[in-house]
Order: sequence, then C-alpha cells, then structure tokens
Amino acid sequence: MSALLIIAIILVILGVIGSMIPALPGPVFAYAGLVILFFEQAGAVSLTSLIVFGVLMTLLIIIDYLAPVLGAKFSGASRQGVIGSIVGGLLGVVFFPPLGIFLGAFIGAVIGELTQGREASAAIKAGIGTLVGSVSVIVLQTIFAISVAVWFFVGLV
Repeated sequence: MSALLIIAIILVILGVIGSMIPALPGPVFAYAGLVILFFEQAGAVSLTSLIVFGVLMTLLIIIDYLAPVLGAKFSGASRQGVIGSIVGGLLGVVFFPPLGIFLGAFIGAVIGELTQGREASAAIKAGIGTLVGSVSVIVLQTIFAISVAVWFFVGLV
C-alpha cells in the first residue's frame, strides 16, 4: 500500500469524524480521500461517482452556511435575529470551538430578536430554529461522509 493510499485512508476517517465536529471540514476530507483513491488505484472509483460526490459535497457546503439562517427564518426570526445568528455563530466558532458555533448562533439569534422588542418566547423559538438548522447540516454531513467512506473502502478492496 502506497503512502498516498495511507493518507487517503486517514483523510476518509478524519472526514467521518470531522463531519460530526463543526470546526473540521469533514465532507471535504472524505472527498479528498476519494479523489486520491481515484488517481492512485485505477478503476477503484468511477469518474461518474467522483463527479456525483463532488457535486453533493459542493451542495452540502452551501447548505452548511444556509441551514442555520433558514432554520431561524422558518421559526419566525426577524432580520435582526438572522443577523444575530450569523454573527453569534462566527464569534462562537472563533472563541469556543468546536461547539461554540451552535451556542453562539443560538445566543445571537435570541439577542437579535430581543433587540427587536420580541418576547422572550419568540426569541428562544428563533434560537431553536437556528439550532435545528445547524444540527440538520451535521446529520447530512455525517451521512455524506459515511457514504463516501463506504464507497472508498469498497473501492479499496
């Protein structure tokens, strides 16, 4: 087994782990491992599979940024609540990684709603919507990374 294949295996494993930890780009790691397998071991992964997983990964990256905002919006958050969730998420991931993104987005949405004069229950509902959006992304990322890992290890054998 070549050094590149060992690196690919490590990337795929990190991809599965990283998909559950918000600070790590798990899907990107997993996909990078699959790309290495494609070039290192002819016929292990088809070009079609590589393209499909690449498109899915790109969509997942976009959804990763949109889901917390959409979660807040669907739970009735105002513009201030949405902005608060974005700012809070960014501050949370910088100062309290890896779980700070959740707490920061939640607190940011709540503070944003309270500054709009909303009742505490409506503010908390907006914060919970942000959390639901964030957790949904983690579930999707984990499903993606596990799918890539299965595809990878089936191709490796």
